[in-house]
Amino acid sequence: MMVRIHWPSVAYATTSVGATMMNEVFMFYYVKFFLNLYHISEEWFNVAQVIFMIWNAINDPLFGYCQDNSNLACVRKRRHAVLYGGPFFALSFLVPWFPWGNYQPGISSWLCGLHLVVALCFYDAMFTFVLLAQCCIFTEMSGKHQDRLRLIKYAQLAAFAGSGSVFFANLFSDNLKKIGEFQCYTMLIAMIAFLCMSYTGIYADTEYDLKPNSLDSQNRTDQAARSSKYSMLQLTWQLLRQRNFICFVLMNFCQVLHRTFLLNFTAIITDMMIPQEILPSVYRSVFYGFVTVIPMMLVLLGSPLVARFGSYQIFRSSFVVKIFSSLFMLFWGKDHLYLLMVFLITDSSVTSATSSLMNMPMSDIVDEDSKLYNREHPISSMVYGTNALVIKPAISLAPMLAVAILNRNGYAEYKLGKLHSGIDQLQSSMFYLLCLIPLTLGVLQYAVWSKYTLRDSHEVIPHYYEQECTI
Repeated sequence: MMVRIHWPSVAYATTSVGATMMNEVFMFYYVKFFLNLYHISEEWFNVAQVIFMIWNAINDPLFGYCQDNSNLACVRKRRHAVLYGGPFFALSFLVPWFPWGNYQPGISSWLCGLHLVVALCFYDAMFTFVLLAQCCIFTEMSGKHQDRLRLIKYAQLAAFAGSGSVFFANLFSDNLKKIGEFQCYTMLIAMIAFLCMSYTGIYADTEYDLKPNSLDSQNRTDQAARSSKYSMLQLTWQLLRQRNFICFVLMNFCQVLHRTFLLNFTAIITDMMIPQEILPSVYRSVFYGFVTVIPMMLVLLGSPLVARFGSYQIFRSSFVVKIFSSLFMLFWGKDHLYLLMVFLITDSSVTSATSSLMNMPMSDIVDEDSKLYNREHPISSMVYGTNALVIKPAISLAPMLAVAILNRNGYAEYKLGKLHSGIDQLQSSMFYLLCLIPLTLGVLQYAVWSKYTLRDSHEVIPHYYEQECTI
């Protein structure tokens, strides 16, 4: 039996190949690079993260407003934003891996700090600009739940294709012992990502792109006139007054905080707590591969459950799993290294898999906002941008809090080879971080998500789509 390929979904999903390859490597290694290889001081690390938080608060809603209201096709047209932003996104990915000087502990700290600031802010700006447009393509290709679920399947297949990037990075670099090979590998990733995003930028049309040109031009004019009635602050305030949006962004903030912690510190915790005799270098690469691949398999295999029960129930169930697995590990897993590895894979898989479904409730919120304010064209970019305004600080808070706690327990001395006693205390602090973060966040997420009311979107069609609309 031949498998029919849905080419619009392929065009949407190819960006996920490149973005996954770059983001998995970036998030997995940048903290380890700057802490263990560049030896950045905790003060400069925190300064960079604070500047990064401020930058996040500015660029996400700004890009969202511009993409919804600009008259420039290269900004407003979703696929053009991916096409023209893609080369800069690929370039920004390369910034952390090439030092700007001879970094040594206590020497050139300001240069290393500036390097981290530029790396984080440049990468996040292009990440936001490109993937914000891709998220809007997801929302505006169709309003049907089944069509959106198909896009998620294609995106997960694409992400699966790019998910081996961490495995090969660790394999080629021998756990970052061969920096030159690692740098060559990152340049290859950047080139592949550029080609993938170019394909999306050329072929990924939305419902609004496919309208007749004359009507589309008139609709753009009408939309611009309507949008001019509202400033960015007014649109943001309209969103922040919606209960479901608030519930979602609070839940998503916790999710991003948890996922960022896992991405940034899985390699550090594994190196510290699981000795080479238990997990040799080659098997360590396989382990890291499992951490990134299994979440995508969960989404693909679990898509029938999402179609049947909806994203609300899937998220709620994941929080229950997170809570009870953390409790089990906290009370019975401290002295069992194999159980620790299973927990790391399970926690990472559940967290990353549900994060891959975030576009489903986000699209529901876009639909609700359009109905509430009678918008003929959804303000997709503004919704995604305002969501990012709230959740992006978690990307900075997670490493700041974790590094502060670990350094108080001897990690700063350990990475310089000066910790001759107190290793047990450092390992204990890592273990409790690993258990208490998902436990605490899981409880908060379950409580907040119980107040969310858009629970039957898998059974309805948004008001601004015709019943026969499909992609």
